Amino acid sequence: MQKRIWILAMVATVLLSGGAAWAEDGFYVVAVGGGGVGTKITSLPYTITTPGFYYLGRNLSYSGNSHAITIEADNVTLDLMGCTLSHTGPAPGVNPYGIHLYGRKNVEIRNGEISGFYTGISETHLLDGANHRVINIRAVNNKVEDLGSIFGSGIDLAGKNHLVRDCTAANNGSAGIALRSGTISGCVARDNKVGIALNGPGSLIGNAATNTSATDTIGFTIGFWDPVLVSGNSANGNGVNYDG
Repeated sequence: MQKRIWILAMVATVLLSGGAAWAEDGFYVVAVGGGGVGTKITSLPYTITTPGFYYLGRNLSYSGNSHAITIEADNVTLDLMGCTLSHTGPAPGVNPYGIHLYGRKNVEIRNGEISGFYTGISETHLLDGANHRVINIRAVNNKVEDLGSIFGSGIDLAGKNHLVRDCTAANNGSAGIALRSGTISGCVARDNKVGIALNGPGSLIGNAATNTSATDTIGFTIGFWDPVLVSGNSANGNGVNYDG
């Protein structure tokens, strides 16, 4: 009862102020006639250089060969607000990511779809990237063909201690979801070459990995030498369901 009263009070405050605010984790309040909190991204490519909150106000498409959104700051939250970030036009080369990070820390990306890029979301620094959260993202059809082979991933985070939760990765070129270390939970991977890969220490909890083709496909790839908690996952229709 107290939480309900608190949330209603928060909504009333937002409506009166014409702004927006967080009532609780995962619940976003937008005032009538108002926008989102923070900085609205309206065109691509876009580079984030300062910490803070950023959001999409509509679907955005991009046809260039650089990254659509580059995050060059720590402590950033990027909310797609249910919108789609997509690559359109000519097939992408081997460089464009939907959202690219390099050696960043404490970045959260959530609530929307990323499609048509070489890789949807990527942290590419092997050591320094840390503590990212990717929540409620659909990463679909991110791939590129080069010399007869298909590459690209939905969500691919190097570094350490990441969380990927409640995401869907489908029809990506290589991995649906790949982490160097951290936790992947409540995610669904479908029709990727590798569904879900955890290549270092961490947890795989309550995920599903399926393929309609059993030729050269893997449901889960699990690091061999590092401690990994595996609980409540399911895999079917893959050439190999579990590898590691």
